Amino acid sequence: MEDGRGKPGQEPWYTVIGVMDDGAGLNRAVAEVRELGVGRDDMTVILKRKNPDEPEPFPDGTRYIVIPDDRRGLEVPIGFAIAFIVFGTLFAITTPAIGVPTFMVFISLAAILVAGSFTRVGVSPILTDMEAPSEESGSWNEQFEMGKVLLFASTKERRLIRPVREAMQRGDATYYIVDRRLEPRAIHQATLHRTGQRESGGVGESVAGAREG
Repeated sequence: MEDGRGKPGQEPWYTVIGVMDDGAGLNRAVAEVRELGVGRDDMTVILKRKNPDEPEPFPDGTRYIVIPDDRRGLEVPIGFAIAFIVFGTLFAITTPAIGVPTFMVFISLAAILVAGSFTRVGVSPILTDMEAPSEESGSWNEQFEMGKVLLFASTKERRLIRPVREAMQRGDATYYIVDRRLEPRAIHQATLHRTGQRESGGVGESVAGAREG
């Protein structure tokens, strides 16, 4: 448990983080945590989907963040990489004296762009944004990339920590407890959703480059 109770005179917050498999166990844990009294604004699920608009079977009002499981956004860097290769080749053919060194530089730039494009960012930007514990963040991101889902449940009531933890454990979660509030925000192409909003005409909110109010 991390020590970080906030300012004197304020009630402390606690956050239980579950790292668990996607599927029925996750859905059951989400429902049980909500039933324990954790508010709809105090619990967030972070998961990865090929279709960010795919509805989730969580209780109505559940807050969840979807990170796209695709290669969106790669067109520009890959396009630049191809352009560097083409221009470098032309320089090498037309003006060998300066073209060959230029070609080598362009090839290096193209390699950097391609390597950067295919490096998975995962959930790291969200964890960094909410100042999650640095020692655990790396592990959470690695497990997320291996297919796990992250479940954050915050409460001011210390008595809820144990039942929330047990609800996550029943879904075979590895759990962590942080002695302050952690509120994930959707950034870097992630999308914030609430269950039930689509049925009533609402849509998910993309907040790439912006913060939730």
